[in-house]
Amino acid sequence: MKRRTKNINALAMPVQKKRCKTCPFGGREPVDLHPKALIEYTHNIVTLQSQHLCHNAENKMLCRGGRELMLRVLYNLRLIDTPTDEAFDQRSRQVLAGRLR
Repeated sequence: MKRRTKNINALAMPVQKKRCKTCPFGGREPVDLHPKALIEYTHNIVTLQSQHLCHNAENKMLCRGGRELMLRVLYNLRLIDTPTDEAFDQRSRQVLAGRLR
């Protein structure tokens, strides 16, 4: 299933403070997505290809559930010290400045 893609600067976008009730990544009543779409979204997050836009915020904020998934992956790969937005932001600044550990 080929999806439309849009290049955005995710580092400049705010992240939802908490997961939406209908978040496909762990909401209490997840939105009903086609399984192939959910697989594609999850694959893009866990392979660090992209972040996910929040459907409840009219795609103007990053999805909290998708971010939490990405944070767990980055933490398990030991790319960040803690699975937090702060650790993610710090690491992003290091990578952009060319200072990899």
